[in-house]
Amino acid sequence: MPDILTNLIQDKKLDSYPFFKEFCLFKEKGLRKDAFKSLNLFIEEVKGWQAKQKKEFAHWLFKWFEESEDIHYLLVHPLEENILKPILEDWMIEDPKDPQPFRWYGLFLKSENHLKHLETALRVGGKSEQRVLMEIINYYLYSLEFSFHHISEDAYIGDISEDQDFVLKIENLSTEITNVESKKDVSESVIYYKNLLSDWIAFSSKGKKGFLKWCSDNGKEYEWTNSYYYE
Repeated sequence: MPDILTNLIQDKKLDSYPFFKEFCLFKEKGLRKDAFKSLNLFIEEVKGWQAKQKKEFAHWLFKWFEESEDIHYLLVHPLEENILKPILEDWMIEDPKDPQPFRWYGLFLKSENHLKHLETALRVGGKSEQRVLMEIINYYLYSLEFSFHHISEDAYIGDISEDQDFVLKIENLSTEITNVESKKDVSESVIYYKNLLSDWIAFSSKGKKGFLKWCSDNGKEYEWTNSYYYE
C-alpha cells in the first residue's frame, strides 16, 4: 500500500487546494518550516469555506487515509486540530445518521472519545463498517492482552468483571465479521481468554503462588507455560 504523500501528490484533485499541495510537497522534501507556513495559509483559507466545501475536502482526504500508509507523517497537529476535527464535529451534528465522520474520527484522530465514535459508526453503518468493527474488537483484545501480559509471573493486572465483559463483547461483535479468516482468529482469541480467565479464577481461589506450575499440574496448556519446563 503506497504512503499518503505519494497518493495525494499523484492525485490531480490536489491541484484544487494550492496551499495544501504546497504543504504536501514541502513535507515530501523534508522542509518542515516551509510546510507549516503553507499549512497555516491553508488553515486560514479553510476558515472562509462553506460547509459543503469543507466536507468535500474531508471526504477526499479521509478516503485517501483509508487507502494509504504512514498517515501520521501528514496528520500533523495543526491539520488535525484546526481543520479536520472541526469539520467532522460539525458533520456529526449536521448528519448524525452518516457513519463516515464518526468512522474517520475514531480511526484516525486523537480523542478521548475514540471508542465512542467507533461504536457510533458501527451502530449507524451496521455490518458494512467492517474496519470499524475490527478496530473495536482489537481495542478489547489489547485490553485483555494488557491484563494478562505478566500472568506467568502471577501478575494479573486487570479486573475480572471488566475482562469478562470484554470477552463477551468480543464474542457478540464477532458474529458480524464477514471475513472468514478474521472471524476464525477472533473466535480463537475468545476461547483463549475465556479459558485463561477461568483458570486464573480457579488458581487464585486457592490462595497459592505459582500459576505456571498450577497450569502444568492441571493440564492447562498455553504457549507461555512451556517456559515452566525449562526452569
